[in-house]
Amino acid sequence: MQRYLRTTLVTLLFAAVTVVSANAQTIPAEDDTWITGNGTQVDFSQFGNVNISQLLGSQPVNSIVSFIGVPLNSSLGVADTLVARGSATIANTFSATLSIKGLGLGSSPDMTLQDGRVYHVAVSLATQSDTGTINFTTTTSEGGTFSSTFTVTPILTFTNVNNPNEAPHTVNCSSPSSACSFPMGGSGNWVQTSSTGFDPQAQGIPIVPSGVQIGGYTTVGRPRFGGIQVGCGGTKSTGYGCGQNNELHGEGSIGQQIHGTKPANDCAQNPPPPPPAPSPTPIPTGCAVTGGGGTGCTAKVGSTQRTTTGNAVIQQQTTALCAVSQ
Repeated sequence: MQRYLRTTLVTLLFAAVTVVSANAQTIPAEDDTWITGNGTQVDFSQFGNVNISQLLGSQPVNSIVSFIGVPLNSSLGVADTLVARGSATIANTFSATLSIKGLGLGSSPDMTLQDGRVYHVAVSLATQSDTGTINFTTTTSEGGTFSSTFTVTPILTFTNVNNPNEAPHTVNCSSPSSACSFPMGGSGNWVQTSSTGFDPQAQGIPIVPSGVQIGGYTTVGRPRFGGIQVGCGGTKSTGYGCGQNNELHGEGSIGQQIHGTKPANDCAQNPPPPPPAPSPTPIPTGCAVTGGGGTGCTAKVGSTQRTTTGNAVIQQQTTALCAVSQ
């Protein structure tokens, strides 16, 4: 009897291992492209060790500068940010590496100094070697949830709009004297792409072509099927959702992450409680809920987290509905 039980147990264990191995799927490395939404801002009065007065010889009229996205390459459409995701094997919990490979932003409107000069501010990437991690949890037969964090190290270029003979002024955030790198994180849902299940193109999400040269990086791309789509969730039986779920996608850019910087004063200490309302009030769209000031704040926009530490206040966020906390 004992021998029979041992034999049966071994058989069951072997069968279980066989099922797990059969269901395990390795997703190759993929690229994600993002589009910057309205509301991206940088507060240069609290941006690392950057001193505009020393750099340009005059204080800005307003230290908070707004930015819009600048396309990286026509082959990537209007995407202004490129993030590479390493390969991963799907399991109950698994992870992959993250690294930002491209960034393009431009000031709109440009920065005006107190002496009347006007400068266009361009933001590019200082290094493509910054890394981070994205952690996945499987909660359905087709996907689950994720959280991620990685570092962004930009280069800021200030160009005199009215005097093309003046050499541009550059701040490289990888320099210890500038110290303006910043962390970026996110969270939300993910789903496997499949010709019999979730189709990203049905949600308006374009594929990312391979072989596109961005700096020293060549894209591996993201195919239509056989990969992971972050920011979307659901199952075939319950239905899929992307932008409308307020994950990594915002209005006007379904399927691609819209990100923007939060103003510096949104994370006030001990803010006064809101006045009582006779009925529930809908949460406004496009609100920014985290700032810097050197203390480090976190907040939540939809299901997308953005974190700031130290003095860096160029954080990125979606323009989806704002939640209470992050």
